[in-house]
Amino acid sequence: MSPSDTPREQAPKTPRWVKVSALIAAVLVAAFLVVHLTGTVPTHGGH
Repeated sequence: MSPSDTPREQAPKTPRWVKVSALIAAVLVAAFLVVHLTGTVPTHGGH
C-alpha cells in the first residue's frame, strides 16, 4: 500500500470568493508596481 492510498485529513477547500479576492488584490498590486517602476504617473485630467 502506497502512502497516497491512505486517507489523510485535508483542510477544507478554499471558497471561490477568497480566491477571486486574492486574484484581484494580486492584479492591483502588480499594476501598482508596474506604474511606479516605470515612472508613469497618471495626470488626472491634465492638471
